Amino acid sequence: MTRKRVATTHRAWLFILLTQATLVALAFARLHLVRQSVQGADECFSCQASTLIQHESGLWVLVWLLLTLASTQIRAIRILFISVLWSLILVLLADIFTLQQFGLRLYLADVLKFGQQPQFFVDYMHELLGWLWIPLLFTVIIALPWFTSVLTRRLLVSWQARTGLLLMAGLSLLLYSLPDRTSHPLPWTYLNLLEANWPGGVNREFSPQYLEELISHPPPSLTKKICTTGQDIGGDVIIVAVESLSAYHSELLLPGPMNVVPLLDAAARQNSWWDRFYANGFTTDHGLIALLTGQLPVPAVNRYSSIQVFEGYEGNATSLPKRLAEDGYFSAFLTSGDLDFLGKGDWLKTLGFDHIEGSEQSDYTGAERFGFGAVSDDLLFQRTINWLKNERPGSRPVVAFVETVTTHPPFIDPVSGQASEAAAFRFTDRALADFVADLEDLDYFRNGLLMITSDQRSLTPISPEETAAFGAAAGARLPLVVMGGQHSLTGAQSTPAQMTDLPYSLDHYLTAQACHRPGQGNLFTGQAPDCIYQADGNQRNVIYAFCGMNTAKIKMDGDKTRVIEGVLPDAQRRIRELNYLRAQLGVKEANLRILL
Repeated sequence: MTRKRVATTHRAWLFILLTQATLVALAFARLHLVRQSVQGADECFSCQASTLIQHESGLWVLVWLLLTLASTQIRAIRILFISVLWSLILVLLADIFTLQQFGLRLYLADVLKFGQQPQFFVDYMHELLGWLWIPLLFTVIIALPWFTSVLTRRLLVSWQARTGLLLMAGLSLLLYSLPDRTSHPLPWTYLNLLEANWPGGVNREFSPQYLEELISHPPPSLTKKICTTGQDIGGDVIIVAVESLSAYHSELLLPGPMNVVPLLDAAARQNSWWDRFYANGFTTDHGLIALLTGQLPVPAVNRYSSIQVFEGYEGNATSLPKRLAEDGYFSAFLTSGDLDFLGKGDWLKTLGFDHIEGSEQSDYTGAERFGFGAVSDDLLFQRTINWLKNERPGSRPVVAFVETVTTHPPFIDPVSGQASEAAAFRFTDRALADFVADLEDLDYFRNGLLMITSDQRSLTPISPEETAAFGAAAGARLPLVVMGGQHSLTGAQSTPAQMTDLPYSLDHYLTAQACHRPGQGNLFTGQAPDCIYQADGNQRNVIYAFCGMNTAKIKMDGDKTRVIEGVLPDAQRRIRELNYLRAQLGVKEANLRILL
């Protein structure tokens, strides 16, 4: 009996040590992925590793306590706590998967946001792993928890085993309690998942006194309207937003190993292209808000805990469709994606689009479908040509916004069916070149303008080459190519520009009069914006500001919103402007908290 008890104790400690080794391995897997992005890397590897391990140990305390609570002969209680334990482990695995796929941590707000469309998750996993993801998921949520329950009943019910579990919990708590490098500039790289999701300053409401003063005395720079004579060139406009197209995909913008859009680069060299064009956010909805409304997609209070991603940006009179409608323009939005996703279709209607179509379009009947129920980009471009030839109103100029999908992660190449970022972008590059050729056949460029850009920087880890070339703006730099029209711009344009410049710039270029805010940029006159802003994806309470030669990191924190790094010219005024924009959006319903 004594030998059997000793053997059981030895096996219990072996189980404990293997569990600890697994937890350390998960931590180092995340460390490896973080260090793939130089923005997430620390010159001192041991410093970064020790800090990350220290913060992960806070979750290890939960693991050991859950195992202690599960070490009982009462089956129902054991199953309950083992289920909670494996739910935690599943979330940790999902965090690593999200970091590997998108270069972002797993934020529960994003789970809620995309959880509205469970088919998106199913389609994504099927495209990435085929049907293999189903047995893998079964293993994680059924087989491994059952196996853990069996081992717990056999190995951990003795007082010696429970003592070992509590000892590990105590050691983990001691490690977590040690002082850490709290001054590290990129906390998302080392915070554990619970810390990363803990409500931060971005959800801190303004005090009633500050809010009343802010709303009653709005910043003149945001309310003053300057109207000037436009160029009045007229003609049609097509804007193509290529999903996830980033500077690192272009040899023209970042010479390197990718070079997956050579045809677009060649077209850019023959026309006009911007080498300092910035995204204002980090998601597709951010990009659409900026490009179509001209407004900064700054997060409202609870924005990242809400499923209402477009709320507060509806029906603005300065939206691109409404601006140009005053001069007789017919506006169309064409995508091959699902318009119901995040309520995008309903939101587009409030912007004043005359025609909106998505994946349900009859031209796509029988075509193979990919992520978001979308057909491949070549079919979207063919559909756009068909619309221009046969369905556009002949008596009115048109502005058409075309949103692609093929190059969305996991980057499924429509030809091979394999997940390959390079192949997916080469496919779209070829389809885009064919689209340009079809427009030439229509004599479109005689007086028509084609603008090609992106909706966001790709949700992939930022490379050392990007950071070396673009610094803090590596997560914001996008291609912008302009073809055709009657403007005088040729070759590379080095004037900084941002997404929010687009509606005013086109209004000024196409019509006889256009209005703008002080400090707003104009793509076609070479007027740079006073400041460029970008909401950060991994630090959700941070907005980057690029003002001339200065870069600043602004922390949203209610009344205490402030610059935490860098230099922001006229900081007090600019922070007040950002606070006003956020206050105008109101406080969103925190759907995530309600769900939890």
